Amino acid sequence: MAETSLKRKTALALFWSFIDKGGQQVIQLVFVFILSRLVLKDEFGAVAVLSIFTIIANILQESGFSAALIRKKEVSQHEYSSVFYFNISISFAIYILFFLCAPLISWFFEKPILTNLSRFIFLAFIFNAFGIIQNVNLIKAMNFKANTRITLIAGCISGLIAVGMAYKGFGIWSLAAQQVMQSFLRSLLLWIFVKWRPLAQFTFLHIKEMSGFSMRLLLTNLMNQICANIIPILIGKKYSLEQVASYGQGSKFNNISQSIISDGIKSVAFPLLSNIGHDEERGKKVFRKIVRITSFISFPAALLLLVLAKPIIDIYLPPQWADVVPILQILSIGGAFYPLYSLISSLLQYKGRSGLLFRIDLIRNILQIIAILITVRFGVLGLVTGVSCVNGIIFFVGIYIAGKTISYSIKEVLMDIYPYLFIAIFSILPFLFLNKVGIENIYILLILPLIGGSFLYLLLVKLLGSVIIQETIDFIKHSFK
Repeated sequence: MAETSLKRKTALALFWSFIDKGGQQVIQLVFVFILSRLVLKDEFGAVAVLSIFTIIANILQESGFSAALIRKKEVSQHEYSSVFYFNISISFAIYILFFLCAPLISWFFEKPILTNLSRFIFLAFIFNAFGIIQNVNLIKAMNFKANTRITLIAGCISGLIAVGMAYKGFGIWSLAAQQVMQSFLRSLLLWIFVKWRPLAQFTFLHIKEMSGFSMRLLLTNLMNQICANIIPILIGKKYSLEQVASYGQGSKFNNISQSIISDGIKSVAFPLLSNIGHDEERGKKVFRKIVRITSFISFPAALLLLVLAKPIIDIYLPPQWADVVPILQILSIGGAFYPLYSLISSLLQYKGRSGLLFRIDLIRNILQIIAILITVRFGVLGLVTGVSCVNGIIFFVGIYIAGKTISYSIKEVLMDIYPYLFIAIFSILPFLFLNKVGIENIYILLILPLIGGSFLYLLLVKLLGSVIIQETIDFIKHSFK
């Protein structure tokens, strides 16, 4: 009975997690479609170069304590409250520091407007801090339905505010307002939907007890995000803000399919593995199934994006954004392995091996820095090619190291992922050459690969005797029983 209950709870959580991530991406697509016609391209780039500072601030204020609280079986109200006040204090300290550094940011990029713009955008991570513990409560309860409602409501309202401001001629400030209002509304709604309230008590001992796990995770996340977001800064300094915008849109499109898969599955994988506890055999079985499901979805999604990049960009963005196409195509190749790599984090957090996760990510970031140093002279396309190569290589390095914690060998990994990779290549990649046979209608170039490639992929999977389709169908059916 407990097994059935866990399966049903997991299925529902996975379903709502996918709705959450998918809904966020749809909302983002709709508003970027509108705003790209109202706001200048270099203004998108100016906001994009500030993203690394917001990301760093969000990681520092959270300090890895969210994962520590989720992982911990029993959490007292005193512990929740102590972490809450700690997060708030850190967020204000970081804001003051970044506020004072804002003139240096504008000097570095030679854009005076970045001083006031950054000071306004950085308000977002103060608002984020007020909702961290409420969000942890929802995740621990696997209440992804409430999280989905909160995220989608905040995204819609903030997007509408941005569009209204853009129509009134506020330009770059409409993009900034969208970010700040989304953070404010999300935290406000978390306080409305989640009944937890902090106690008037702070105990530093609770912070110290969790700091061993959380600080290693903090360093890992901080290092990863700096390396992942250093490219826009390099492009903005060495080339132009317009090229930053092109890279940013290419990355966003690549992340749409990959983040829906990785965030959706990973957000459920960690709580699910944590609920299993110390049952090693069951943990390995569940993790392998997650890897197979991820491979089954990720590889065809990435190759479809490669094939559909040109018609999507031509339809979606104005003509001045045409240089996004090759960037997106290159990123989609490396992006095929990102959802699989992200599962390594869930596995090692479940095993309590955050130190090992740090070492794997350190290897990844060293390889990425080397690739950036080698390829930066070759322009934006050179940079993204280097990053894509690293994404493919590091998955196998990471899973080899992390797999040892559950006796998951490379041979087993290859058995779990390669069938779906090869089937995706044979069923989808040939559609890349449709324009070579005289087909020029942009909508045919969009629809034919999407429907034909997907159908052929599923057909080959079925004909080759894989049970993954039936497993996925059964998994979904369980959520409605």
